[in-house]
Amino acid sequence: MQIQQKEIAELAGVSYATVSRALNGTAKVKPETMQKIRNAMHQLGIVNYDDIFIGKNILSKHILVTVGDISYNFFAEIYKAIYSVLQPLGYSLVLCNSGFDTELELDCMKKASENGYAGIIMLTANETPELLSFILESRIPVIIVNRRIRAMDLDTVRVDNYREGYIAAQHLFDNGHRNVAILSGPTNSITAKDCERGFTDCARDNGISFSKDCIVHSDLSPKSAERFVKWLHERDFRYTGLFIVNDHMASSVVHCLARYGIRVPHDISMICQDDSPLVNESGLNMTVICSNPDVLGAKAAEIFLSRHKDLLGERTQIVFPPQLIQRSSIKRIK
Repeated sequence: MQIQQKEIAELAGVSYATVSRALNGTAKVKPETMQKIRNAMHQLGIVNYDDIFIGKNILSKHILVTVGDISYNFFAEIYKAIYSVLQPLGYSLVLCNSGFDTELELDCMKKASENGYAGIIMLTANETPELLSFILESRIPVIIVNRRIRAMDLDTVRVDNYREGYIAAQHLFDNGHRNVAILSGPTNSITAKDCERGFTDCARDNGISFSKDCIVHSDLSPKSAERFVKWLHERDFRYTGLFIVNDHMASSVVHCLARYGIRVPHDISMICQDDSPLVNESGLNMTVICSNPDVLGAKAAEIFLSRHKDLLGERTQIVFPPQLIQRSSIKRIK
């Protein structure tokens, strides 16, 4: 293909050396440049260009999926939906279950890029300088799910977290609750910040006093739920309503409250994000703000396929509205 390499370079508007590096896999080539080379090869009638790259370990059928904790039902359902779309097309998903360790996730992502993975799908991305630097230099597509990165224009599919916080607050206020507290996510989570902002804006719009001192941050684990209940106990359980940002913590909060003789909803009302057997089929009958993880996962897979074909195309950003499912965990008070 040596003669064609010159034609490819001219058509792609890059140097002969760059085309050589791309085809031989001897050095990293930026995604934008790689797409220009692939487009040129396509125009020249080279129909097996992806096979050429795969043979040179530049392009593979492996996709890295990073997630904080795959045992969470919401994340597991998203992962299964991604798998159901991509596996029949010959892609292999490689899971990084990071325990919300951003350094571990970044290390896995670097290895995926170095080993020519087809792309990366992140389910629990936290915006850090290191992540931004990696994405900026990455030679493979990165799709963000259930999160957003403020500093960059990326392919994203997520739920409107601001709206989730607003709806949760409005439902509590509509049922007479004025003294409420939030068990939120990590302080560096954009998702948590958006949700808190929605909640506080709703309080302001309703003329209700709400202090940020009523927000407790967590690592999203059941242990955080235990610490939250101790925090409530230290304040003599003066809150009538609670908003918990995931189902795992909500379930744990209910059980921890029971140790103090506090019952939901008889003594305290609760609403949470994410629907799952933990807060529904287990008998808790929790009112939830949720979205369909199957839809999020399938759409993320579709976005990846589109981006894989065209690295230079316009970025896709999809935001789904949340849904309120009313059950029996909120007691109406006067």
